[in-house]
Amino acid sequence: MKQRIVLVTGASSGIGTELVRLLAARGDVPVMAARKIEVLEELRREIGTGLVFRCDVTDGEQVSRLIRETAGRLGRIDVLVNNAGFGKFGGLLDVPMDEYRAMMEVNYLGAVRTTMQVIPVMLKQGGGRIINIASVAGLTGIPNLAGYVASKYALIGFSESVHMEYAPRIRVGVLCPGPVDTPFFGDDHPRDLFPGVVYRQMLDARTVAEEAMKLMDRPRFRVIPSGIRWAFRIRGWFPALSRAVTGRLYRPLLNKGGIRSQV
Repeated sequence: MKQRIVLVTGASSGIGTELVRLLAARGDVPVMAARKIEVLEELRREIGTGLVFRCDVTDGEQVSRLIRETAGRLGRIDVLVNNAGFGKFGGLLDVPMDEYRAMMEVNYLGAVRTTMQVIPVMLKQGGGRIINIASVAGLTGIPNLAGYVASKYALIGFSESVHMEYAPRIRVGVLCPGPVDTPFFGDDHPRDLFPGVVYRQMLDARTVAEEAMKLMDRPRFRVIPSGIRWAFRIRGWFPALSRAVTGRLYRPLLNKGGIRSQV
């Protein structure tokens, strides 16, 4: 089994942390990047392998240094996992403009920065894979979550474009999970932020990380869990009805929530 060098952004909590643990267990070398360097150092001690970097994906120089030093020290980057992201729940007019801008800077442009820096490295080494952790929120409008939805829509479109431009040398996979039980929700309980039918599809971070591992072997577009995947198929057949039902389900939950960070 070939050992892979895998760079994971947003590795300090949630999906990123679970993914790092799975990579170490497989025998890969995880490169962990996040703003919280102390948390990353503790994670490295736990798994006994890998490199850690303090990196804010909104800072182009930090991203450039991350890619440059990883490639310089390890010789290659086989997989980039763009996982860093945050969201804010709240009605359209209740979320400050600065938060809309920040979500785009982290969730979308953060992935753009890392991708633009890693592609020359991957081309030079003969290929590589990029896995973008998006969301079902990037596939449909969701009341109370407009800014986050927009950033994930952008990430999905970007991912498809990069794949078409660079495949088969560089292949891009996109994972779109439904709600995931992570620190994303802060002090709020997710059952207060999602309709019951959506909340019951809640995933744990380990399950999502396992799906991300599968995409490294076979990059593709994947929606999880299966119940939500079927809901999107129905949405394709009856889009107007789907939008009406979604709006009605979320209406009682409008204007709840706050900043959610997993960077």
